[in-house]
Parts: sequence; structure tokens; C-alpha cells
Amino acid sequence: MAGTTTHERARLANTIRHHPGDHEAIAAARAALKAAGLEARIKRDVASWPPLSAEDRADLAILLLSPAGDGDAT
Repeated sequence: MAGTTTHERARLANTIRHHPGDHEAIAAARAALKAAGLEARIKRDVASWPPLSAEDRADLAILLLSPAGDGDAT
């Protein structure tokens, strides 16, 4: 899992500041920041949902674990 958005934002800034020519490291830090933001949004959204049934959880697991998220949960 990704770190917090604050941590990943600081890591990106540090990478840009201290390794401005390391484009791979900067791209990786940007990807980690994007993943942390997505994780935070998902956690916030899921926390607002009503409790899920076992079938609902299984359907979501199929969706999330499918390559490219293209699983057929029906």
C-alpha cells in the first residue's frame, strides 16, 4: 500500500529537489503520490457505505483483483 499523501508529497518534493535529473525516480514518486491519493479517496468513500453483504464483498473483490479491473462480477 502507498504511504499517506503527505508523506508521498514530501517524498516527491525531496526527490525533485535532490535528484532533479533522475526522471525514473521522479516518475515513481509521482506514481506513489497518485496511488496514495486514490487509496485515501477509496477509504473515505468505503467508510460512508452501509455494511456490505458477503456477496457484495465477493463481487468487489473480483472487480479489484481482475487484470485491468475488467472482471465480470455478475
